[in-house]
Amino acid sequence: MRKNFSTVWRFLLPLLILFVVTPLVLVKQQTSQQLDRIEVGALGQAKTLVRLLNITDELVGEQALAAMRLLRERSFVLGEPTTYGTIKIGGKLVPSLMFGNSLQTNHYELVDAVTNVVGGTATLFVKSGDDFVRIATNVRRGDRTRAVGTLLNVNGKAIAALHKGQAFHGVVDILDEPYITDYEPMFDVKGTLIGAYYVGYKVDMKVLRDAVENTRQLKTGFAAVLDEHNRVRFLSTHASQSQAEFILTKRPDTWSFAQQDVPNWGFKVVIAYPLSEARAIGLNNSWIVIATGTLIGALLIVFIFWQLRRLVFNPIGADPAVAIDVVKRIAAGDLERDGLHAKPGTLMANVLSMRRRLRETVTTLRENTDRMRLSASVFDHAHDGIFIANADMQIVEVNPAFTATTGYSREEALGNTPLALGFAYHDANFFPQLMESSGEWRGESWNRHHDGSVYAAWLDIFTVCDDTQTSRHYVGLFSDITQSKEHQQNLEHMAYHDPLTQLPNRTLLSDRLKQALARAERADELVAICYFDLDDFKPVNDMLGHDAGDRLLVQLAARIRACLRETDTIARLGGDEFVMLLCGLQSIDECQQTLERLLKAIKTPYQIANQTVNISASIGYTLFPLDNSEADTLLRHADHAMYQAKIGGGSRFNLFDAMHDKETRDLRQERERIEEALLRGEFRLFYQPKVDIRSGTVVGMEALIRWQHPELGLRNPMEFLPAVEDTAFAIPLGEWVVSEALRQIEIWQASGLTLQVSVNIAARHMMQMNFAERLASLLQNAPNVTPKLLELEITETAAIEDVAGVAETVHQCNLLGVSFALDDFGVGYSSLTYLRRLPVAVIKIDQSFVRDMLHDMDDLAVVSGLISLSRDFRRKVVAEGVETAEHGALLLKMGCYLAQGYGIAKPMPAEEVLAWVAGYKQDASWTK
Repeated sequence: MRKNFSTVWRFLLPLLILFVVTPLVLVKQQTSQQLDRIEVGALGQAKTLVRLLNITDELVGEQALAAMRLLRERSFVLGEPTTYGTIKIGGKLVPSLMFGNSLQTNHYELVDAVTNVVGGTATLFVKSGDDFVRIATNVRRGDRTRAVGTLLNVNGKAIAALHKGQAFHGVVDILDEPYITDYEPMFDVKGTLIGAYYVGYKVDMKVLRDAVENTRQLKTGFAAVLDEHNRVRFLSTHASQSQAEFILTKRPDTWSFAQQDVPNWGFKVVIAYPLSEARAIGLNNSWIVIATGTLIGALLIVFIFWQLRRLVFNPIGADPAVAIDVVKRIAAGDLERDGLHAKPGTLMANVLSMRRRLRETVTTLRENTDRMRLSASVFDHAHDGIFIANADMQIVEVNPAFTATTGYSREEALGNTPLALGFAYHDANFFPQLMESSGEWRGESWNRHHDGSVYAAWLDIFTVCDDTQTSRHYVGLFSDITQSKEHQQNLEHMAYHDPLTQLPNRTLLSDRLKQALARAERADELVAICYFDLDDFKPVNDMLGHDAGDRLLVQLAARIRACLRETDTIARLGGDEFVMLLCGLQSIDECQQTLERLLKAIKTPYQIANQTVNISASIGYTLFPLDNSEADTLLRHADHAMYQAKIGGGSRFNLFDAMHDKETRDLRQERERIEEALLRGEFRLFYQPKVDIRSGTVVGMEALIRWQHPELGLRNPMEFLPAVEDTAFAIPLGEWVVSEALRQIEIWQASGLTLQVSVNIAARHMMQMNFAERLASLLQNAPNVTPKLLELEITETAAIEDVAGVAETVHQCNLLGVSFALDDFGVGYSSLTYLRRLPVAVIKIDQSFVRDMLHDMDDLAVVSGLISLSRDFRRKVVAEGVETAEHGALLLKMGCYLAQGYGIAKPMPAEEVLAWVAGYKQDASWTK
């Protein structure tokens, strides 16, 4: 009994010691964990407040970046930044900042225009000594006046970055208010720092202030936000300002602090709480642990004492002979059930449990054998190739898919390395490096087939290790992805190339342009960015159809490619617009020679739809780094230069020039406004009478266009027609004038007045190949108008380039019943040629001769000669510029009977014509 007792105590005594020590350890651990939880909670609160600040920064920061881009782009439109002289602002002299020729000091148009679009505030600074002075801003003082003349904080982070020529993004105080800001340095063309750009958004701190004021850590702890000068900006409501400042400054050991910095703001978020309060919470929570541990320990001792009684005093739990028989049968391999049972926890119960586990192990081995057979079947029938290699990367087994993919038989593969069978053939170090590293790799591999061909494969290699984690085998799985790669390459080609011409598209052009600019900077060479489109390509589409137009573009692309080097790029942007990159140039002459060669190739006739098509191109180009702009800006400059080439008549190239660019943009805006005027119905026709001065009879009217501008009032044709008369817009504008004149003839006819109306036709309009067809269509739209009531006036200029073509057009229109007059006769270079070859019915003597013939004998001789010449050629003659009765009388004496001018009537609106004609009486002195 004593022996049994001592055995029990040998087990129980350590448990009793553990029972006493464990609660003490748990109390300490519980208190420590509680302190950690409180610290984590405080840190979480600090991070939450920091997240509020960062979210504010992120939300407003994107808008600030967009505002800065807009401010810089609009300043760039005005011109390069520079300083010229000084100007007085805020009681001090500072350098005068200009963008191009535009003075910026005390001028707020630029900053207000930016903030009107994107909100916030904007400022232009000029550098004066070491200071940055606000010279144009919409930042307001407390009295709502602009903060012009104030200085950028000399102790702030922004000025430090600007002095280094760097941009700054962050939160700064402006006039004691927090702003999320972007500052960027401003350099002149010499690279000298002359000022700075600023955009910013005032921050509403109410959300942060409410969050901090409502934050409490434990009972007496608090939250505070400190600025970069360690001033308390925000504080929990329950905390005293003076107490918080003392604790945050002294940082006593009896307090714990969780701090998070906010770099962009220069703020620190601090959560402070007393350690004594945190420990007290930990101790209060520990009593529950102590009570629970004591109860569990007592139950555990009772349980162990009970188990010891069973194990010590009942060690076997069965008849010894039965137990020995069971062990022998297990040794002989008999693991079957025999109905034996034992008390749980006895030796016999353990033996029976071991037999059960052995029986389960044998069953598992049988199942594993079945799975191995299944794995072998999968290995043999898998569509992916599989090889198994030993630790020296020598192949020990392959599956049939391996043989089908590589062309190597199983016998050829065994004993060889994957490298010897063409895997990763281009890199002899691939497999040695794989074995030295992790032994695992996954990716694309280029392999060589047994027949020497190359195929792409997706290869997955992994290591099989033994129980000691030593690599024993390598297994490789691979599949042929050559067709997938080709399909992917085709998709990539489609994504980066124009489907019609197979030229690079805008996306690929952007990438190549960036590469070309970087290469030009490294190699100290020129790259030409050329923007061109075809002249009068639309008529080709209209006459021959879009399919023919597409075939022309394909032929054009082939010609251009043939003229360029491999290092050059030709891309199609869409329609008939192309961009070329000529790389590696050493001089402008080299570039111009290439462009001349291109223009010549483009002008060579094309055979499209069994017809010969002639086309030309206008090319604008700029040279990097002589034009040291961003990629998008270079393209825009080349586009502007191309537009200038078109204005010059097309079929030429033009180098970008900033001054011409501005003039071109102004002209383009004027043309766009004129085109809008036609769509808005702002054009009107005025009519000036033509009179037979022998009888005083009104024989016709000349239709003269006017622009009823909504802001500028009635504009004369010389104020706007020169901008569009040589453009394609001259065609729709001319057709509108003809249609409007025909409509007015119908109205007058309905009122009992039948008059012939003359319409001026621009040279560009007249030289269209389908002019007569279009005129016939317009006449069909006015079926009540006799074609002879329409007279078309052309100037000598209209026939200069192609007299024969214009003569043929006039003849076709004559067949329609429409007559022609030759306007401004006598001022051209070859008037006799036009008079002889053009089938016109009327000659109009230019008013410059008629107006001065009373005082200038030379002009009188010209008028007399032109009248005589017209009579000899059997043409009617009309004198323009008749202003007085003396003009009329003299013209009658010389045999000119038709006249128009201010002496008869000024041009008048259509609604006044009927009354004027009815009341017109010619001055009797004209016929004396």
